[in-house]
Amino acid sequence: MRALILALVLWPAGTALADVQKVVANLPEDVEFEAPAALQDMAEGPVWLDLTVAPPLDPSVQQEDGSWSGIVCDSHGEVSAKSVSVPTGSNHLLLDIRPGSPERHAANMVSCNYAPQYSDETSLGQVIRIKGCYFANSVSIPTAIQWILNPLPASDCNAGN
Repeated sequence: MRALILALVLWPAGTALADVQKVVANLPEDVEFEAPAALQDMAEGPVWLDLTVAPPLDPSVQQEDGSWSGIVCDSHGEVSAKSVSVPTGSNHLLLDIRPGSPERHAANMVSCNYAPQYSDETSLGQVIRIKGCYFANSVSIPTAIQWILNPLPASDCNAGN
């Protein structure tokens, strides 16, 4: 960890940290109990994430006060979250995403998006979409890997280029 911090401190300003990975995935995957290949192939470093989570998977969010709950989509649009724990469909790949502050990480967003195929008498019909620029860190735990995605400014992922 010290080496990573030292490398980031010594890195010249304005220099790209590494090639930016584009991770685009839809959850749940077609194969039961398996995470999408895009998540399985993720490596440490800058990531441009575009993730869509559909029912029956239900991400959990940490509110600013530290409490955790499921995402409640009373309407469509942005959801405020300090952290999001995303079920990947696999018990062997865990995913936690920290969107960061809207002021510093404007490209990062968690939102409830309209999806009429999931509409019924109890639901508006929505999917959860998580997108933005992150730095992926992995933590190995017995029989699994946990990915923690920390916020980066959009410029670090060449967003808009």
